[in-house]
Amino acid sequence: MVDRYGRIKIPKRILKNIGSHRFVIVLRGREIILKPLQSKDLKNFFDSVEVDVPEDAFRDYSKLKRYLLRGEPTEVH
Repeated sequence: MVDRYGRIKIPKRILKNIGSHRFVIVLRGREIILKPLQSKDLKNFFDSVEVDVPEDAFRDYSKLKRYLLRGEPTEVH
């Protein structure tokens, strides 16, 4: 059902069954398809990336960013 403001109303029981309240809208010809977005648990990504960066670079975000983008720290005055 679509309300007068153009918002799509999805029954609560369907949302509960799908397990999502956020959707991507896909237009296929004259069809509108709603695909649910599944939330990711960010804890799964903790310690999943290793970088070879000097420890002191983590104390200064700008230095860390330069190191990661260029591969080595640069002096900024």
